[in-house]
Amino acid sequence: MAEEVKNSYFAEKPYRLSKLSIVAPNVLGRTPQTDDPKLECQGWKLIFTMEFGCSNFTQTHIYNAFTSEWSKHNLMDGIETEYNRHVFKTRYGKRIAYDYDDGEDLPEIPRSEHPLECYGSTVYGDYLYTFGDLSISDEGTDRRFLCEIFRISLKGMGHEYISRPLHQNCDRRFDYSVVVAEDRVFFIGGQGFDQLVDLVEIPVFNLNSLSWTTVNTKPDRCSKSVQNYPEARVSPSCLVIDTCNGQEIVIAGGNGKFDNCTDIWTLNLTTYEWRFINVIDEINLMIMRVAQSQSHPNCMYICGTTGNFEIYRMWLQIPRLETMCLEAISHYQLYKLPDTDLIKFRVPPKFFEELKK
Repeated sequence: MAEEVKNSYFAEKPYRLSKLSIVAPNVLGRTPQTDDPKLECQGWKLIFTMEFGCSNFTQTHIYNAFTSEWSKHNLMDGIETEYNRHVFKTRYGKRIAYDYDDGEDLPEIPRSEHPLECYGSTVYGDYLYTFGDLSISDEGTDRRFLCEIFRISLKGMGHEYISRPLHQNCDRRFDYSVVVAEDRVFFIGGQGFDQLVDLVEIPVFNLNSLSWTTVNTKPDRCSKSVQNYPEARVSPSCLVIDTCNGQEIVIAGGNGKFDNCTDIWTLNLTTYEWRFINVIDEINLMIMRVAQSQSHPNCMYICGTTGNFEIYRMWLQIPRLETMCLEAISHYQLYKLPDTDLIKFRVPPKFFEELKK
């Protein structure tokens, strides 16, 4: 962590962007052989998974946001499961993973049934749903990206075609993002044949009824931005948070018509009203990846891969007092002290277990 950050006073404020790491493994930068790293969050740990398709090799780098330390884990091809995780390989070699409860029997999946290449996936009921696919004509010249939905039975019954959007204007698009909120799937952004898809109308697929609807969103009436709707964009990063006003989708970054998008917005899933959050002026991120932890879900972690790999954090709401205390312990590196000194500083004993992780 930068020296000036360590020496500054501790303060946690909503919507304030703070840098967590400067030094990161060089391998996390994008190369011709790899995509951008997949970002996940478990507790204080940020998990960056890189896939090297040419060698069927997966490398995972873990950043501990509490201690500011990096560690590494490698996974070779042929190992289909990780701890409490089931892994599928898609038709073109990428990986889809979902967590399962400890002690749950792994489903018997025919290995010949690979999920399709997709822009998103989720497990709902007894099925793994995949959204989107690339279709290529017999001549190999017509590349069509479709919002098609397939599902693979976790009981081993194979693939099943579900649906395509009912509306022609959202049927063919690519580089969109998929957001799952309970039993609904939102298709955010993307690009059609000749233009970017705006964020005024959003296609929604219901996983219970297996039916499509369209959400007409409302503008932000109090926006400090030039516009009251988010700019049309491809590949925004998205997550879902719980607020006192219901669930909200957070979208960050993406590529607009003329430049990279560095703004952050939320869409309330009760009122369908957009709310402008912030513009990240401090950094120029070509690609944003965001993640949140279940232990503190209103904290959004952001990583970017423009030149240097960078990690940032932003609280989307005021954190709990207990979380702020733990953050202060991390900021002043009190976790390095012996327990006897922590007791002298009146650190609650129930924090000790968290400090030793």
